[in-house]
Amino acid sequence: MAARQSGPTKRKRRLGQLLRELRESQKVTVEAVMERLHCSDATVSRFETGKVGIKHSDLEILLAFLNADDDTRRLALEMWEDARETGKQPEYLNALPRKFRAYVKLEAEASVSKAWQPLLIPGLLQTAAYSRVVHEADRFVLPANVEKSVAARTSRQRLLIGPDPLQLHAVMDEAVIRRRYGGVEVMREQLLHLLELAAYPNVTIQIMPMNIGPAGTMSGPILILEFPDPEDPPNVYLEHPAGGEWVEDPSAVADFQGVFDGVVSAALSASETVELISAVLADLD
Repeated sequence: MAARQSGPTKRKRRLGQLLRELRESQKVTVEAVMERLHCSDATVSRFETGKVGIKHSDLEILLAFLNADDDTRRLALEMWEDARETGKQPEYLNALPRKFRAYVKLEAEASVSKAWQPLLIPGLLQTAAYSRVVHEADRFVLPANVEKSVAARTSRQRLLIGPDPLQLHAVMDEAVIRRRYGGVEVMREQLLHLLELAAYPNVTIQIMPMNIGPAGTMSGPILILEFPDPEDPPNVYLEHPAGGEWVEDPSAVADFQGVFDGVVSAALSASETVELISAVLADLD
């Protein structure tokens, strides 16, 4: 399977990783960089993690401050130029919370997506009708942005098809498939869609049955992205209505990966999940 191509967001992360490694090799503190660039610790964190780009002038100052040799300086400047190559973004991205826009861009560069969802059908598995009901009920989504938000969600699903599809492993609570968002017809279409996607070789769907009690965390969704390059660490995003939060501390990322592994172990198998969805579908009236 071919690796996904590197996009602008990933290029920023690679440049940020280079700058962080250079700073640490020189035993220079974040505070020293803040003072030299006249910026906040949050700004240093954002460009070292690739959340934002660094200005060319600041990059030149930083490379000199960190005593970068000629080869490192040349590589960093080439990476900066590559990271500037941003294609035109679809209009619907403007309807999404700022932090979730960053997630959507990274998702397009990931090779694996893992989702634990105790509340809703995961976005990559939603039908347009189900997504519309969800967004119409969300007080954080402006009425004028509902259709753009639905378009964003359905457009992301293209990642699941093609010659190099995203590998999706989604686990959801049983209540999610029983809660009748939008009524019988909307849920019938949605459950049929889940059964169709469950047959994809790159999609694994599991249901956490209600009869086993709490498992993992029931406080909200967890989204984990993994990338083709083993040097790229996994990213964890905790979704909430106002946009969500990134988890950056490596030990915390490992903890959330453990949570996901726990719900996978406790959930029904993929084949048992298909049987349960089919049974819930048959009971719709």
